[in-house]
Amino acid sequence: MRTRPAEHTSLIARDGSECPISDSAAPIRDSNGQLRGAVLVFRDVTAERTAQRIIQEHNAALQADVRQRTQEWQESQSHLNNVISSVPALIAYVDAQQRYVYVNSQYRECFAPDRDDITGESVSNILGEQLYALASPLIDKVLAGESQTYDWQPFPGIWQSFQYIPNFRIHGDIDGYYILGTDITERKRYEERIHALNVELGQRVHELERIGRALRTLSAGNRTMLRATEEQSLLESMCHAIVTAGGYGMAAVWYISSDATTELIPMAECNYPGGLPALRSLGLIAADNEQGQSLTAIAIRTGKVQCVHDLRIDSNHVRWHDQLGKLSSGASCPLLVNGKVIGALSIYDTDTNAFGEDEVALLTDSADDLAFGISTLRTRNEQQRVQAEINHMLRHDSLTGLPNAIEFQEVLTAKVADTNSLPVPLAALQFNIERLSEINDALGFNNGDQILRDFGKRLQRHAPESAYVARLRGDEFAIIAPAKDIDSALALADELEMHISRPFQVADIELDVSARIGIALFPEHGKTSDEILRRMGKATVQAKNRGLSRCVFDTSNQKNQAGRLTMASELRRAITGNQLRLFLQPKVDLSSGNVCGAEALVRWMHPMKGLIPPGLFIDLAEQTGLIKPLTEWVIVAALDLLQSWEEKGCAIPIAVNISARNFRDEKLFENYRQWHSERAVSAGLLEVEITESTVMENADYALGALKELRNAGIPLYVDDFGTGYSSLSYLQKLPVDYIKIDQSFVSAMHHDKDSATIVRSTIDLVHDLGRKTVAEGVETKEHWDLLKELGCDIAQGYFIAKPMPASEFLKWAEDFRVCQLQSDG
Repeated sequence: MRTRPAEHTSLIARDGSECPISDSAAPIRDSNGQLRGAVLVFRDVTAERTAQRIIQEHNAALQADVRQRTQEWQESQSHLNNVISSVPALIAYVDAQQRYVYVNSQYRECFAPDRDDITGESVSNILGEQLYALASPLIDKVLAGESQTYDWQPFPGIWQSFQYIPNFRIHGDIDGYYILGTDITERKRYEERIHALNVELGQRVHELERIGRALRTLSAGNRTMLRATEEQSLLESMCHAIVTAGGYGMAAVWYISSDATTELIPMAECNYPGGLPALRSLGLIAADNEQGQSLTAIAIRTGKVQCVHDLRIDSNHVRWHDQLGKLSSGASCPLLVNGKVIGALSIYDTDTNAFGEDEVALLTDSADDLAFGISTLRTRNEQQRVQAEINHMLRHDSLTGLPNAIEFQEVLTAKVADTNSLPVPLAALQFNIERLSEINDALGFNNGDQILRDFGKRLQRHAPESAYVARLRGDEFAIIAPAKDIDSALALADELEMHISRPFQVADIELDVSARIGIALFPEHGKTSDEILRRMGKATVQAKNRGLSRCVFDTSNQKNQAGRLTMASELRRAITGNQLRLFLQPKVDLSSGNVCGAEALVRWMHPMKGLIPPGLFIDLAEQTGLIKPLTEWVIVAALDLLQSWEEKGCAIPIAVNISARNFRDEKLFENYRQWHSERAVSAGLLEVEITESTVMENADYALGALKELRNAGIPLYVDDFGTGYSSLSYLQKLPVDYIKIDQSFVSAMHHDKDSATIVRSTIDLVHDLGRKTVAEGVETKEHWDLLKELGCDIAQGYFIAKPMPASEFLKWAEDFRVCQLQSDG
């Protein structure tokens, strides 16, 4: 029998408490092995039983915790799986042998939609050969420890972005890699749309840039035309503006030759290598043949805009391929001037397809503007040429080509008018050809004209270079030349006389022609051009009266100042002492033959000397200041006469001459208004005549004063037109009604072509300005007939009537008939 421990045994103490024990019994045997008895052993196991209970309780608690944690983990795993399956991403984990350990449903549905599970499958098997070939290099890199990110298109219309992230073990080995993929198809579509929009925007911006440079070209071209004063500079500036402001590669303007060759001539260019000579060497023509197929030639030939988007492949431009340089495209716009294509504006660029439809439209506007500028400049130049010809005719002698009296006086005025420095001594010499009328009578006017031409040429040829030669009128020539004193002036006269005294070859005969020479010196004989001219003429008269070939102005006639002072004193008394008489010279309308007015003239009835003509006292009145009361007397006398005529019902306008001194006197106009208000005289019956030189003496003041007179209802005349130096453009602004042609031109019309031309041109010009013409100095029927033929409006002169006392005028006007003039002729 073996010893066996007892289990779950308790002893009950006397006090009733229970004590757990452990008992054991062991048999007792004799030497023969016979059971002799048993040994019982009891041990207190309270502590052990307590420890065992505690361990059991702890294990139970631990098992409960494990069950709870397991349940929580399972719930978390379930949540994680749900989340991973729900997120819009492809998630997987692949081990180092490229086998799937985990994939979410999105990944499986994307790459293995027909499989319920791909765990343990190889990547190559799931992706397939084509996709695996794309992914394999990236897988190798991630298994080598490098994270990878890439976008790819595994299926048509599907774009994905993938990340491969290596999974490192504790010791750095790669256990596998994680896969995170997202569908970026929508993003790619947006990117493609954005890219398309950017491309479209870029194209639009490019088009706007093209249009912008065309607008800059148009604007710069307009500024160029505003500044242009000459055609060639306009063309050059336009080409420069196209290249610099517009940014084009090159620009050129071509004109078609005016002859039958139809050659195209480059007029201007910018940025072409070699410039105009290189363009000329291209040999462009406008004819419709092989050489005339350039875009410029076609534009000119057809009158339509031409564009070539790629010059290098265009068959028409193969022959010029080597001359194109970097130019790749071009546009050519015809230039239409006055209804005719005269050439083309050609613009080139270094880019192909550089000229869009809108851009070409703007460049066409630039070409049209250029054509308008060309037309404007040509019209302006033609107007200037015509104006210059008119001015030349007005200031030059048509027979000899020399300056006339107008130009001569202008030059002389300019030379003596410089008051800022010491006067430069000058000599003015007048040459009066002797017996020219006899030559005309004997040999005819043609031969007489030839003598005048040859005489002028001799003066020009032998006068000093610094001298100025002119033909004043008829047989009168004049020279202005430097001369420090009388001796040098006489030496010049002797030199010229020697050359002009040589015989003239006329009509196969030699004629000796002589001339009287009058000399006046500046400043010795006068301080103004008028004084020098008068004294030069007087010296010529003195030479003739004394039988001399030349004469210096004799100042002895000026030294009788006492006599002049006496006459001035007598004239002052004459104005206030009823010694003045009003005379009238009639004016007749050439078309109707009716008396249409009269010019008021003053005569001095001296108590001792009788009737004194105005030529003897008007200058004296000007110089002494008596011209003011003298003019006022004439105005009052004319108003009184007009008042009496109106009372009789037969008033005719009367014109009063106003001198320069009176014209500057503002009180004269105030006095006139008072005199007029005191008399019942209709507006317009009193007229005013003022000389051209007076108007131009102070043009701004004259314009204001004449407007004031015009506003007062006073018709205005410009007297002695053609002898001054008025600006025609300024004359147009003057509020005048009539222009009086100086009698020196009228009287010389039949034998002086220059005078006839001036009269004709003046009549046409005045009519163009909306004014009427009055011809002075009409002394013959030939004058009357020619003026009427030329369209002159009014005539005045001895052929009609000499000046007459005012008291006789109405009787004369009643008896006047134009037929009288015809019969008298």
